[in-house]
Amino acid sequence: MSYPKTGQEVYVSLNLSNTMLTGIGKGTITREEVSVDYLKKLFAKYGVIVSAKPEQHRLLEIVNETFDLGLELPEELKLFQLSEQHRRLVVINVQGLRRKGGSLLPEYTEEEFQEATFTFVKYYVQSRHYDELVAENEKLKYDLEQELEWRHRTDS
Repeated sequence: MSYPKTGQEVYVSLNLSNTMLTGIGKGTITREEVSVDYLKKLFAKYGVIVSAKPEQHRLLEIVNETFDLGLELPEELKLFQLSEQHRRLVVINVQGLRRKGGSLLPEYTEEEFQEATFTFVKYYVQSRHYDELVAENEKLKYDLEQELEWRHRTDS
């Protein structure tokens, strides 16, 4: 599968780190588990940039074989930061593999790879801070209540 180059590509990684978030400043991040069908549409619309170590190629190959995502296997780790331009990150969560200090190991046997299961979590960055969004929501709610009271008033 070939994905477009849009300038707003979705980052894909096997982990989430604080350095990925330092480019966004003050804002709100939403998190949601997503389906493979959703990812295919998202990638087809925005494109993809994969950030993975070369020793994680086999994991990406298994993801591609299992879910037909057509992810690129980068020759070297591409570091990135979420920003106004690149607002989306998909983390491929891998369960069922041994870890050291919470991190995936550089090598696994094929039998271990067969035990791996995958889920996908999308993180989306909004440039507006959560507190601003809550305040705006409260104001809209108040305005709506005032409008409804006006429309349903009874003159005595």
